[in-house]
Amino acid sequence: MNILDFLSPGRARAIDGFHPVASSPLEQRLRDAGATFEERDGWLVATSVPHEAEHAAACGVADLSHLGKLEVRGAVDQPPGATIWYPITPERILCLCPPWTVHPMIDALSDQARLVLDQTGQLGVIALVGPEARTVLRRVSALDELPASGLVAHVAAHVLERQGTILVVFGQEVGHYLWEAIVDAAEPFGGGPVGVDLLGDAGRIE
Repeated sequence: MNILDFLSPGRARAIDGFHPVASSPLEQRLRDAGATFEERDGWLVATSVPHEAEHAAACGVADLSHLGKLEVRGAVDQPPGATIWYPITPERILCLCPPWTVHPMIDALSDQARLVLDQTGQLGVIALVGPEARTVLRRVSALDELPASGLVAHVAAHVLERQGTILVVFGQEVGHYLWEAIVDAAEPFGGGPVGVDLLGDAGRIE
């Protein structure tokens, strides 16, 4: 066991009738939008939202904060199962992976890395999908070449792309503000919130 294991949401265990379920910093905003939630892999996940098909036809905005998010320190090669492997610096890497692979991934990386820190509870992820996704991103940031690190709606974030889906990775404490800024930018195009099921494989990043 690592001395930092207490930071990892996936280490929580049921005891004495207590059933731990992790929730996103964006949960309340999605509840306000009328989202339907399901428990998946220890997380409360917004699976669908009213009018999401219409939103996705322009720019759907989804919450993928349940994805595993690891900060890897050291010169490490990308391991199998690391769906997104983004070198912030040559020796500081952001790894995104499906939530059920977080702890096997930590174990696999710990043999090579100086430090593997589970940032799943510290970071949130907003996904943008649809034909106007890049236009919405340009409206809230100066970023165009991806992946990149910079300001999104005046908030420090990492912006990545996979299978046509734009992922904005941010500190959970600014989640409500950033969600509102992105949704507000999407609304003039007919965009808005969507659930993870609408994203298919992009939402699972398997």
